[in-house]
Amino acid sequence: MKRVLTGLLCFIVFSASGQAITSLNFSHWYNPKNEVDLKLHLARGEKAVIIHYQLKTASSPASAYSISWETRASFNHREGESVTSKDSILTNDGILRNGTLLFDLPAKPWLLLAKVTHNESQRSWYYFKLIESIYPVRGWIENTTGVLHENYLTKGKSYIAKSVDGNPLFVSYYKTTFPQPLPPFSEQIGGSERFLFHDSLFQLPSGATFTPKQYGLYLFQQDTTAQEGFSMRIVNDTYPKFNKIEDLTGPLIFITTPDEYKQLLKVNGDKPAFDKVVLDITRDKDRARNFMRSYFQRIEQANRYFSAYKEGWKTDRGMIYTIFGVPDELGKNQGNEVWSYKSYNVRFTFVKSGSVYNAENFILLRDKRFNEPWLSTVDLWRKSRF
Repeated sequence: MKRVLTGLLCFIVFSASGQAITSLNFSHWYNPKNEVDLKLHLARGEKAVIIHYQLKTASSPASAYSISWETRASFNHREGESVTSKDSILTNDGILRNGTLLFDLPAKPWLLLAKVTHNESQRSWYYFKLIESIYPVRGWIENTTGVLHENYLTKGKSYIAKSVDGNPLFVSYYKTTFPQPLPPFSEQIGGSERFLFHDSLFQLPSGATFTPKQYGLYLFQQDTTAQEGFSMRIVNDTYPKFNKIEDLTGPLIFITTPDEYKQLLKVNGDKPAFDKVVLDITRDKDRARNFMRSYFQRIEQANRYFSAYKEGWKTDRGMIYTIFGVPDELGKNQGNEVWSYKSYNVRFTFVKSGSVYNAENFILLRDKRFNEPWLSTVDLWRKSRF
């Protein structure tokens, strides 16, 4: 394992928490009320992998927390080796801490486990990243504050595109609008887009500045014939929030009848007509206001956590998150995520199904047995009793 690290890193063998990653609850990853959030962005070069990380805290300064890094050979191992980097922290100001970790390209996959601890309360949260030589992402995007950890870019703003090895990047642009996900009880199988035909193509030197001028999708690749790359959705300056009538209509498909949704599609930006449909659903003005506020807070969170080549609410995880919220328990392993909701007595399994557009894409395993919990929960939303 030692040969995996560069000269900037050293190993110290130690006994960690004594828990396998498969036994940990990762529901805090998608909880907007959690006091910390750690983003890990992996990019692979010809000889090395680089991990950019960003710790964001809710109230206390980032300096009030420590991060300990540990390697694990597998998801089932209970002990690992600590990793100490001499010079990984780039910034540590206010509620943000940014840094990097650099590793030699591994001969076989292993896991980097991060433990974020509040120094005073000693409360801890875990995050991890699978380190593998076949990881298809070869670069990243930066803005004025450093590496961007979101999967979306704002139209009209300037960014910098970088590759791990300094090679130029080809950028494919797609006007594609992606459909809403199928219901969880659908007998059809949800999937990911394996290949799209681009509408235009241009090249960027590594480190070059660019400004997205159209809404849609950008795919960044060193080789357009390879199944390697990373994508960014181009959005407006309010995203991940929705506040325009034309943006509000789509997400309401989850809680409307076919006739109600057809009425919304005919609204065409007319707010009184839009409000009337919502009022007809909730049957009370106060419930309508409460519903719209709470529902679109969920949509915003789904966009923030799950946006990739399509908007977060359009992903399978975003759909379940919107209706059911933060799972009580979230288990992860190499191939899937399992979300458990105790109050609804339901469990959803998402299987990793990465593509050139999103290496971390997950697809819901649909089942007819989800029909009852889905419809009953939707009914609570419609009655503003969530």
